[in-house]
Amino acid sequence: MRHLFEHWIEIQARIQNIKNLFLLLDYDGTLTPIVSRPELALCPPVVRRHLEALRDLPGVYLAIISGRSLEDVREKVGVSGMVYVGNHGLEIQNPAGIHKRSLVPVRKRELKKITQDLQFSLKDIPGILFEEKGPTLSVHYRNVPQKWLNRVFRVVETEIQRRGDRWKIAFGKMVWEIRPNIDFHKGKVVRELLRISSPELLPIYLGDDRTDEDAFRVLRGRGISVYVGSGTSRVEADFFLQNPDEVQEFLFRCHEARRSGSHGTGAILK
Repeated sequence: MRHLFEHWIEIQARIQNIKNLFLLLDYDGTLTPIVSRPELALCPPVVRRHLEALRDLPGVYLAIISGRSLEDVREKVGVSGMVYVGNHGLEIQNPAGIHKRSLVPVRKRELKKITQDLQFSLKDIPGILFEEKGPTLSVHYRNVPQKWLNRVFRVVETEIQRRGDRWKIAFGKMVWEIRPNIDFHKGKVVRELLRISSPELLPIYLGDDRTDEDAFRVLRGRGISVYVGSGTSRVEADFFLQNPDEVQEFLFRCHEARRSGSHGTGAILK
């Protein structure tokens, strides 16, 4: 991959000259550093200021696309006038309102039982953390000693396998996510957001996790995808930025490019 800032002149020209710019941003590991516990990942004030400044420019639109619950990511970021996507696309808040795909009662009860069974089976594992997010459950193992990891995964895998094909495990950075076995992911929600937007549009997606790969693939040939992490990682993004600090710099540069560019103001989302 190429470092985005090494090609900034080319990218800046695209940002300046397009009528509408749509920034699609992951949260954890992208806007804020990865931390030991999910509740500690607070949005830095400087990031919030950059987002507010971009939001207020004509022809600039923003979406936060996260694996967190909609309420959680919206509260963490705290910027109005943006699209928020939670649970990898199961929950969306856009100008048309809030849209959520809820589990039917029997599936809610089953997920609750899965959670209880895992909490009981893994109660002696140090550092394990369960995050209940409505229609999904995240099992965080960042703080689990290495010697316990195989056992933890075997327990999680066995629990899901005995539930038939109703649930699946998705893999993220130091987390296993238990999801209903239906077709949803970040790429699908990006495709949907682009489907209802203006044709004179440059979408740019930034993300740091395996769950962002689907979005990178959707943007191939129609936008810019940016991986946040090492440039030696084997991912499908066009460019990379090293860390959330460089993402902050990118947001600042986008704002400056749009302020100095020549572009219209057409509406993007119906």
